[in-house]
This record gives sequence, C-alpha cells and structure tokens, in this order.
Amino acid sequence: MEINLHQDIAIVTVVGGDNLPCSLPGQKKIFTSKGEGLTGSLNLPWLEEQVAGLIRGNQSNGFNVACFSNPEEPDQKVTVMIDPYLPPNELIVLGGGHIALPLVKLGKMMGYQVTVVDDRQEFVTAERFPDADRVICRGFSDLGRYLTLGPGSSVVIVTRGHQHDQVCLRQLINYPLAYLGMIGSKRKIKMARQSLLEEGIDPKIIEKVHMPVGLDIGAQTPEEIAICIAAEMIKDRRGGSSHSLKEGPSKKGASTNDSEISSAIDKEVLQEAIRAACDGTPAALATIIKTSGSTPRKAGARMFIHRDGRAFGTIGGGSGELEIYLAALGVADELLPRLHQVTMTGDRAALEGMVCGGMMEVFIEPVNTFRALCGGGIIESE
Repeated sequence: MEINLHQDIAIVTVVGGDNLPCSLPGQKKIFTSKGEGLTGSLNLPWLEEQVAGLIRGNQSNGFNVACFSNPEEPDQKVTVMIDPYLPPNELIVLGGGHIALPLVKLGKMMGYQVTVVDDRQEFVTAERFPDADRVICRGFSDLGRYLTLGPGSSVVIVTRGHQHDQVCLRQLINYPLAYLGMIGSKRKIKMARQSLLEEGIDPKIIEKVHMPVGLDIGAQTPEEIAICIAAEMIKDRRGGSSHSLKEGPSKKGASTNDSEISSAIDKEVLQEAIRAACDGTPAALATIIKTSGSTPRKAGARMFIHRDGRAFGTIGGGSGELEIYLAALGVADELLPRLHQVTMTGDRAALEGMVCGGMMEVFIEPVNTFRALCGGGIIESE
C-alpha cells in the first residue's frame, strides 16, 4: 500500500495556543503550495487566512512551526506546524525494451514513481512491467502533452532507435529535469551533439545531458546496463564521485548526507501515520516541534507508535524517546492529542552521554486526526 500525492501540498496541524477551544489541537487542513485550501479545516477562518498567506509567501519551506494571533482577539493565539509534503520523484523511462525491464525494478527500489512510455502496445503492458506505476502507449513526438516534467523528474531515453531517441531529446533538453540520460554508441552520441549544436542549443545545456547514459563499469547485459544507469542517477542525486571505496575516501566529498537520510525517514514515518489513518488502525504520531540546547534530533523528527507497541522512526533514542513512546501509547488509546516536554539536563543528560543536555517539546496526536485527509484524490491509500 502506498500514499499517492498528485501535487505539492502542505499539511497544517494545530498543536496548541492560548484561549483556544479544547477541540482545536489536532485539527488539520491541506493547502496547495500556492496557499489554496484543499481539504480539512482549522476551524478558525482568520487562522486559515493567515496560514495561507504564509504559504503563498514561500516562507514555509521545510518543516515549520508558526504562531498566529487573532486580529480581533489578540489574546487568542494559535501554534501550528506546517509540513510541506512533496510527491515522490518520478523516473520516466522512454522505451519499453530489454533495458527498461530491470531499470523499472531498480527505480522502484530507489523510491521513484516509475512511468514507462512506448508506442508499441505489446511493450507497455501491466504484465510486462508489474512494478511500474504507469505504463503509457503513445508516440514520442508530444511528450509534454501527457507527461508532467519538472525538477522532480528523471528521464532515461532508451527507445528502439536513434530517430526516436533524437525526437525525445529535442523535446526534453530545455526542461529543468533532475536527470536526463540517453543511451547510444559513441558515433550516435557524436551525431546527436552535433545536431543539437546546429539547432542552436547552448553547449552548456547539452553538456548536462548524460549521453551515453550511465557509469563505465564494463556493463554488457541489460541488467548490468540498468545498474550502471541507476548508479549514475544516485551519483548525481547524492553528490558522489564514482570513486571506488576500496581506494579510500573520495576528495569530492561525502556520498551520504545524514540530514537528507533523516528527512527521508521522517517522511516515511508520516506516510505510515497517514496509511494507518486511512486503514482505521489505532496508533499515534509523535513530532518534535521545538528544541533547545543539545538534543539528538531537531524539530520535524517523528516517531510512529502503533497501539500494539510497534514503533517506526526515532526522535533521538534513550530515556527521552521511551518517555514519549509510553505517552504515545496513551494517546493512541485516549484519542486525545497532547504536548509533551522532555527535559534532558543534569544527571539525566550525563546518563545519556550528552555533553550539556537540552529540552524538546513533542506533539503527540492520534492518527485518526488524519482521517479527514484520506480520499478525495489528494491523499489516497491503495
């Protein structure tokens, strides 16, 4: 079961405030990246208006906690967490031939939504590509009419012939894609470069295209070629160097970004909470909304706690996480959200191996607060 998101959205949740109705914490509403309301409600029109303005002003990039005041009753203040939630990156494979088969499987393993396009019906069937999210039988001459192409799109051109590859490349080269690669021999690639230059394409843009596609690992079989393509996509995405680890650290820099990995895990935790809500499974979601001093994890870190005791994700481990875990079991039973403060100072910090200690404020909510967001074509479990 996966969570499908069809556009960039922000999930806004009320976590607390002053002089509020007791039913308000946990209220949710989904906004588009332009601040348009989609579904759910924060139950206060003035609050929804101010939140929409913040999102429209692009001031809510990344996880954010913000406080708003009622313009007519200044003593009424509301704190919300704003959580941008972007659709998964998409891998578009143009061509349904022998290389596409293993490449689609690898793309799914790497976390992409995968689309396969070919103009031959027998090459784009659900039976041939059971791992693909979409299979499209259409010609290659009007890709922009049926594909959504942008910074989250990685496109690999592996059609059945040079002519089709060129048609695809001409259409795609000016899109701001995450990755664009085209298979081909040295002769074919030389001809493609020359053709693009003669058409007036900026040489710097041409150089950004990975052609021939993939890293040189001596690949021969379709499976090996698919691996060399996937490896190059990872290299681009993670900033790697294709340097052999056996030869020691690369001068180019780290291949793994801890904060990026943590962010990806937190997103998976949120997906798990939404999935549980849509399935009616009793559970709780704990989210750090504020920290001070030295804490293992910062605002936005999450942990999902099932009522049967299973947990996914982490807010830092140790006795602090255990304290939140036990509180979350109670929330999953009582179905009432709460703010919980964990203080890690003095002897407790020393026992945890922390240099100076700190404090974290955690919002714990039953996952049923996500129920209003299920369905409607925005968040769906399938």
